Amino acid sequence: MTTHKTWSTEEKLQIVLESLHPRANVSEICRHHGISSTTFYEWKQKALAGMKVGLQNREGSAETALRHENGRLKKLVADLSIANDVLKEHLEGTALGKNDGGSS
Repeated sequence: MTTHKTWSTEEKLQIVLESLHPRANVSEICRHHGISSTTFYEWKQKALAGMKVGLQNREGSAETALRHENGRLKKLVADLSIANDVLKEHLEGTALGKNDGGSS
């Protein structure tokens, strides 16, 4: 009966990183560690997916900062547009005699 070793995340990563060395042979790496090539390539795929996530833009990146600034400026424009409309309504009302204190 064969025993099934449980590999830690660090061990899996170390094995995958071994394949990055020049002249590395995946078959030899798998044989040395007692894993199948299928297992190795699954670990490699997961490692690459994790690196991709790690390299994506995160909070604090230039792109994220620009998005926040864009949102802030859009809100500012909306607030100023509302204030402008209110001021126009007030001035139009005054010009037409609507707010003259009730005298005719």
